[in-house]
Amino acid sequence: MSSSLINKVLVRQFGAIKPPWIDKETFYKLIFNFCDRWCERCKLSRICRLYQKEKEREKRFIKQGIDPKSTKAMFLSICESLEEAKRLLENDMKRFKIKITEEDYKKFEADEERKDRLVKNNRLTQIATKLSYSLVKLVEDIHYYFLEEEIPEEIKGSLEILTYYMHFFSVKIRRAVFSEIEEGEMKYEDITFDSKNSAFLSYVAIVKIINALENINNSKKIHFKIKQKVKKIIPLFYHLNAVLKERFKFGNFFNIYPATP
Repeated sequence: MSSSLINKVLVRQFGAIKPPWIDKETFYKLIFNFCDRWCERCKLSRICRLYQKEKEREKRFIKQGIDPKSTKAMFLSICESLEEAKRLLENDMKRFKIKITEEDYKKFEADEERKDRLVKNNRLTQIATKLSYSLVKLVEDIHYYFLEEEIPEEIKGSLEILTYYMHFFSVKIRRAVFSEIEEGEMKYEDITFDSKNSAFLSYVAIVKIINALENINNSKKIHFKIKQKVKKIIPLFYHLNAVLKERFKFGNFFNIYPATP
């Protein structure tokens, strides 16, 4: 498949997307591990166990008189998920006869804090965070510019894309860097590809961000000062994706965007 065709596929695909190195059986079995959580736009939500579970939870909340989109519902959902995770872990610990002491817990906490510091001080994480802030500011500027009039239809979709992914891509990069550190310290071979998968999801999000920014830049209804900001930020995202491809070694699987515009 040509580079241009792959571009079109990624720009239009939301929710679950299969990394080239993940086999189909694993992908469809654990589809929720390879998605951006934009369930409303996902074509595979019907086979996603996590999505179906969330829909069942929403129906239960409605019956209880709780708005499924409310903050209360969000915290209840988080609590339920954590309780389920705790239960599964405790069952596995009993099955494998694993016991964790207070000293083990303290060592774990100290190690997690060490890794968090490494991630925070990582150059890639810092750049992604700054770009995320820049994107947030750009979206705010566009909304402010159209404060007293309707946002043009020609950029509404692109603005929605930017709003959805402006934090997502940097969060996934942070996850990729954290997993990269963990994988480098493992005493056994990692087979989950978590760092590469997270970097890939960020890469795909950035592909959509670039496409949305270019669409906004081509609009005749955008103020030239905003266009200047857009033109300045686009090459930075191109470069970020080039770095992701090289650092997490998935550039050989496909060639989506060139390193520079």
